[in-house]
Amino acid sequence: MQHLSELPPFQKCATQRLFHLEMKTHKVPQADNPLDHKTIAVVVANMISYASSRGVPVTEIIEELGIDPAQLLDPNAKIKEDEFPKIMNMMAASLPGEPFTLDLAKVTPFSILGYMSSAVEFAPSVRDALEMLVQYRSVLSDRLHLTLEETTSHARLGFYHPMDECDNGAMAEFACAMLYRTICDWFELTGAISEIHFAHKPLLELGLYEEFFGTKVTFEQPKNALVIERGSLNKPSRLSSKPLYDYARAHLDRVHKENGLSNLGIQDLQKVHDAICENAAIGEYGAAALAEKLHLSLRTLQRLVGQHGKELREMLEEVRAANAKRLLASPDLGIDAIAHLLGYSDDRAFRRSFKRWANQSPSHYRDTLKANNS
Repeated sequence: MQHLSELPPFQKCATQRLFHLEMKTHKVPQADNPLDHKTIAVVVANMISYASSRGVPVTEIIEELGIDPAQLLDPNAKIKEDEFPKIMNMMAASLPGEPFTLDLAKVTPFSILGYMSSAVEFAPSVRDALEMLVQYRSVLSDRLHLTLEETTSHARLGFYHPMDECDNGAMAEFACAMLYRTICDWFELTGAISEIHFAHKPLLELGLYEEFFGTKVTFEQPKNALVIERGSLNKPSRLSSKPLYDYARAHLDRVHKENGLSNLGIQDLQKVHDAICENAAIGEYGAAALAEKLHLSLRTLQRLVGQHGKELREMLEEVRAANAKRLLASPDLGIDAIAHLLGYSDDRAFRRSFKRWANQSPSHYRDTLKANNS
């Protein structure tokens, strides 16, 4: 799942696709601010230990990572999350055709994620656990995207990290397998996971994935996702404890505060949308004004929205476009007046924007409304 830890950059990536090995060079963005160095150090040490047990020489791993061996013994070492895919690609090259991402998930304790794992373990329900993961995703990686969407029959936990391509989805598989194992263990949900989706191409034979997950697994999908039957969301953890859950969340809140993060939560987008609408009522559609209303810096607001797979500019434009169409339905308002109500300095800017939104001019849109209503 690209998920709970995440991928990272490096120059040489040994890539494996359906038993075919080839060397590629990837240019990827550098991590600007990994938030929990201790967690990253523990995860890296665990990955290296597993890789070594499977025959990947530790000396080669150290050389590839370019780190001091002493750092592997120091849980407080400041190792970047960018090291994850380097290790994954070394294992892909050394273990072609083997389910190393899934096997690694089998032997990795979820407790390596500290208070995040405690919050999941003691969560009152599956929904609480998943919403908590979405809310505090930045504790795992400030580039991690996690979303929880519900329909009448299913819930979909979507996950994405900008560096997913760096190891062809290996870290996404490992993270998803970890989450799957944890949910099934703590909430006894075996059978309630209806589908697993991955955005990348399979690294193994499909049967190996379906044997591990016990359900349908599909690849080259629009996004990574774990699909759960909606009726299972209210199921409690077998160790459910509200006091311990609240204690773990309180620690995560402190981590957020210490790193200057907002603690909006699962309703982030709805809160942002509501604030946009409130500003729109007075003709204000600026991003800076919106950030001020939400008591956030503009950069933080943009990042929070981005973690839900949206862009702040698009959200502002969507509300503005919807209001423009609503106002154009009123025959008593001129184009100039509508432009003013929408916060434009003149009608020409409004006309250009509307043409971009609706592929037609405001006047033509209004004429079409009249024709349809006559």
